[in-house]
Amino acid sequence: MARKIASEAIRDKALRMILDIDADTLAKGIQWRRLFGYSALMGLLFILPAFLSNIVFDWIPMLDGIAKSFFQWSRYTTPVFVGLENFRLILTDPEFHASLGNMAFFLAANLVLMLPTILCSVILFRIRGKRTRFVYRVLLCLQMVIPGLVFTLMWIFVLGYDFGAINHLLERLGFSRVMFLGDPALIKWTIVLTGIPFVSANSALIYLGGLNGIGESVWEAATLDGVGPVRRFTRLEFPLIIGQFKLNLIGVLGASITAYGQQLVFYNGSVHRGIMTPGLLMYFKAFPNTGAPEYGYAYALGLLLFVVALTVSLLAMKFVKSAE
Repeated sequence: MARKIASEAIRDKALRMILDIDADTLAKGIQWRRLFGYSALMGLLFILPAFLSNIVFDWIPMLDGIAKSFFQWSRYTTPVFVGLENFRLILTDPEFHASLGNMAFFLAANLVLMLPTILCSVILFRIRGKRTRFVYRVLLCLQMVIPGLVFTLMWIFVLGYDFGAINHLLERLGFSRVMFLGDPALIKWTIVLTGIPFVSANSALIYLGGLNGIGESVWEAATLDGVGPVRRFTRLEFPLIIGQFKLNLIGVLGASITAYGQQLVFYNGSVHRGIMTPGLLMYFKAFPNTGAPEYGYAYALGLLLFVVALTVSLLAMKFVKSAE
């Protein structure tokens, strides 16, 4: 009897989550005819392409990668089940240990660099003129038209040792050229500084949406109480967009832990030690410049990074509290 009650409770909870209904509505009975009526079926038909593409390009590769992380194989060999051997190789790999320091550097830098976007969003929100605010919003979003890879390649041409505009300028001013792209000690800072002015348009729009959703009575009360600009930010604006901050924080944590794209663009043999991250190591194990690929190792490392990113994101969700 107890098992039956427990199974019914689990079923009801699952139905509430899937159908997004409360317990009282569920107790009254689900109107299945309405749920599978013409309007509902038309809505399902419209989302079917996105749903199928999710399954084909997200879920199937993800589940396939989890399964194959327990195999050892390459392009020319048959997969052999090795259990947790790939994970043991990762945890005892000196290159993986060295890459953790670089990952921690980029993670810390990306967390600190969330602040300029928050400040930019707050300043833009405080602009009173609607036309002026609209112009600045358009200017902020213009960067979204150009892919991020284009900006990265542009910086490579600007910072190049022999052909970079900055090094030519330094030489004309009587200074020595700087190996921005060839010095292992500088390459991490170079990658971070190419994000100038450190404002993400997507994140800024999320923050602006949160700020615009706050009632005018809040700001009127703050004005009557004589709240200054700094106190208004620390006591009102930032606490009230903690929900949006958590959303962007999860994206930053996941991207920083699994990142390899930008590092790959800047990669060359001379900066290997200073630029290698676990994500980039995973890429090179799957697509090596020389030798046979180690697909099992790469799959296992990808799964490990996913688990770490998920764990850190859940901890952030738990400890970063939203304001009421």
